[in-house]
Amino acid sequence: MKKAIALVLLAALLLSLTACGAGGEGGADELTIPEGMQLAEQGDGYTLFAPAGWVIDRSTGITTAYASPIDPSSITLVRTRTDRTPAEYFADSEARLATLFGEYALDPIKSSDKTTFGGKPAIVRVYSGKLLDTPYTVKQYLCREGEYIYLFTYTAKNEIPSGDATYFAQHEEKVDAVAAAFLFSGAATPPEASEPETPVRNEDGLILISDPAVSRYSLYVPEGWTADLKNGTTSATREGAVLSFSYEIPMENNLLEVWETRNEHYKTLYESYTLLPGECSTNAGGPEGITVMLGEEQAMRCVFTFTRGGITYKTQKIMTLDGIYACTLTYTAVYTGDGQDPYTAYLSDLDAILRAFTFD
Repeated sequence: MKKAIALVLLAALLLSLTACGAGGEGGADELTIPEGMQLAEQGDGYTLFAPAGWVIDRSTGITTAYASPIDPSSITLVRTRTDRTPAEYFADSEARLATLFGEYALDPIKSSDKTTFGGKPAIVRVYSGKLLDTPYTVKQYLCREGEYIYLFTYTAKNEIPSGDATYFAQHEEKVDAVAAAFLFSGAATPPEASEPETPVRNEDGLILISDPAVSRYSLYVPEGWTADLKNGTTSATREGAVLSFSYEIPMENNLLEVWETRNEHYKTLYESYTLLPGECSTNAGGPEGITVMLGEEQAMRCVFTFTRGGITYKTQKIMTLDGIYACTLTYTAVYTGDGQDPYTAYLSDLDAILRAFTFD
C-alpha cells in the first residue's frame, strides 16, 4: 500500500515539480461545506474540499485526499508562480510527462480549453500512461488566479476492480463536483499590526523556523535567513540562496535507489545538469565514508550544478531515511566558482543548520 500511495502522489505532482505547495490551513468558521464533501484545506485565498469519507493526508507538506487505504485514487492541489497561461504551462510540461509515463497519451476528447475551476475560466487536460507497468489516468484542471496557476489533479488507476467501471470512472463525477466547489476567496486580509513574537532559539542562537505543532522535525537557521512557510513547506531564503526541507514515502527500497531515481529525473528537468561525484557521499549502506549526518541519522550528500535563465546554481541534497520517509534537506544557491558567490558564502550556515537539525 505504501508504494501505491507513493505512485499516486508522484503522478499527481508530475506537472508541478517546480510548483509551490498550496498549503496553509485556516479555520472553517462560517463556511458552508457542500453536501457529500469535507473540508480538505483553507489556504491563502482559497478553500479546497474533498469527497466525504476520503482520507486527508498532509504528511508531505501538500494536502492530498485519497479514496481509501485500499484504493489510492487521489486529488491534490498545488500552485506555481508563472507568467505563462495554463495552456502554455501544460504544453511546456508534456515532454516531461512523456518521459515519466510509459505509453503517455493525451485524451483530446476529454481535454478542453473551455471549462471552469472555482468559478473562473480554466482548462482541463486528461491523459493516461503507465507507472511501474500500472495504468493510470490523470485529470488536471489548470486555472490562473493573480500571479499563480493552480493545478488541481485527480489521479486513479485505469483498471476495473469490479463491475464494468475503472477506478478512474468510479470517482470522476464526485471529483468534478469538488473542482466546481473550489473557492477563490481573494487575497487574505492582513492581520492588524501586533508585537512580533519572540523567536525560539537553540543554544547556539539559531532560530527555529519549522512549526513544532505539526512537523516531525526541528529546523533552525542562523540570523539573516528569512523563513517562507506560506506555501505549506519549510523553507528559508538569503540573498541568492534557498534552503528547504521535504519528506516523502518513497517507491524505492533504499536510499541509494531513491537517489538514483532522482538523478535520472534531474537529467531531464535541469538544463546543463552536472553531477559532481567528488563532492558526493553516496555510500549510505554503512558507516565507512559517511561524512554527513541529518538529525543524528547517517545521510548521503548529493551535489550538482545546473543552469536556469542563464544563471548557474549549485545544489546540495542531504538525504536520509526516517521510518518510512525519505527526508531531504536541499541547499541551492547562485554559483560562479570564484569563491565570492552566495553558494560558497553560506556553506558555513549550512554546516550550522545540519548540526542543529533534529527529528522530533
